[in-house]
Amino acid sequence: MKKSKSINSKPFKGAGYLLGAIIGFTAAITSFVITENIAISIPLLAGLSIPLGMFIEQKFQVQDKEKDTSKMKILVALFAVGILLFFLIVFIAKLI
Repeated sequence: MKKSKSINSKPFKGAGYLLGAIIGFTAAITSFVITENIAISIPLLAGLSIPLGMFIEQKFQVQDKEKDTSKMKILVALFAVGILLFFLIVFIAKLI
């Protein structure tokens, strides 16, 4: 019987930023479809994709032993602000 090899794959460097950008583009397109206003979609893309990409990249690249709690708190706060910005912009655009 052959021994099975354990492959420990890690995502490539920058995968978190790419995933954050994809989620940001999706949110921007969704807000454009809902509000039909491009001026809302562009800041939403920047406000959501950058913090989300940083958060996901930090999760991918940092090993369990090397986690820094202060950096993680800042990234979670940036992510929460991005999500809040998304809902706030969509809500305000629907009212106007």
